[in-house]
Amino acid sequence: MPDHSRNISIDPPVSPMLRPEAAPARRPAFRSRKQRLASRSRQQHLLKALLLACLTAALLAGGLFSWGWIAAPSVSDLQARVQAVDRANDAPYTPLAQISPLISHALIATEDERFYQHHGIDVVGLARAAWDDLLAGKLIEGGSTLTEQLAKDVYLHGDDHTFSLKLEDMLLALKIEAHYSKSQILAFYLNRVYFGEGAYGIGAAAQRYFHRSPAQVDLAQAALLAGLVQAPSLDDPLCHPNAARARQQQVLDRMLSVGDITAAQAARASQETLTFWSPATGSQNAFCNTALA
Repeated sequence: MPDHSRNISIDPPVSPMLRPEAAPARRPAFRSRKQRLASRSRQQHLLKALLLACLTAALLAGGLFSWGWIAAPSVSDLQARVQAVDRANDAPYTPLAQISPLISHALIATEDERFYQHHGIDVVGLARAAWDDLLAGKLIEGGSTLTEQLAKDVYLHGDDHTFSLKLEDMLLALKIEAHYSKSQILAFYLNRVYFGEGAYGIGAAAQRYFHRSPAQVDLAQAALLAGLVQAPSLDDPLCHPNAARARQQQVLDRMLSVGDITAAQAARASQETLTFWSPATGSQNAFCNTALA
């Protein structure tokens, strides 16, 4: 009989470990020269648009600055304005040469540490104040320089609580710095600022509290006077002696931290007994009644 059987061989299954690896995926072909040129062209157009936007913004900012500079009042009459306030309040105008350097050091250390480095606006101080305000969740620091405070008091009637007034205050500070020396600005500030008890200017303040000239005050007295400019009613030493002492200590600590005084000098000043002069001993202090009202 014919043999109809067939030989069928079945290979054993190949272990996955022994299977040949799949061929690697084919790498995409390189972009054509035309595609590369198109991509480069898009990048160049994007860069040009970005540069044009920056240039436009810079021109707008420069135009606004120029307009604000022209619109802001002239500061050539600054000294005359300061002296007019002193005359109106029967206060003397005291040249910087007749003011103890201790007062200047105390004021700058407390109110404007970078007074001699900035040109009217302290960018570092503004950033720090903004950060502190953000952490506190409320406005606790203003970041204003002595020059800005002077501009606000003389030209803005002490008000810079709106965005437009704050910008004007900054422009005025820049104009003041461009027109006057640091010594002149410091003299204007010390003769214009209010120290409480009806005393406008450092000459009137030194007489009111200590019955002496600004050139004669010692470190303890200078620190107390410099501490008054922030809140003259709340830190009035005749009405709130504990608050005045605490503020004086803050000023001494700042002077120590910036290297104006030594630890021994700060300690002696903080322990000094201050004697205040009062022209109306035994009578009621009207300024204390105003502060408590």
